[in-house]
Amino acid sequence: MLHLNEKGVDLLRKKATTNSLEIFWDNYDLIFWKKNNIGFTDKKGMFRKGAWGIATRLEMTNNGTWILNKKYVKYFK
Repeated sequence: MLHLNEKGVDLLRKKATTNSLEIFWDNYDLIFWKKNNIGFTDKKGMFRKGAWGIATRLEMTNNGTWILNKKYVKYFK
């Protein structure tokens, strides 16, 4: 697990955004949207920019940071 502040999140958004993965803000929550046709029937499915995908939401903790899952830490290497 990695704790990120706002500058770290901005760096992650620049490095990790690809054609099939998009990271964007929803108020203070961070949304990871990965293009996947299964999103049409999935509970976490979201239609974005003409395609279906699965959205994962990271909420801000009480101390003002976001806890990043291990699978996204690879973008900081």
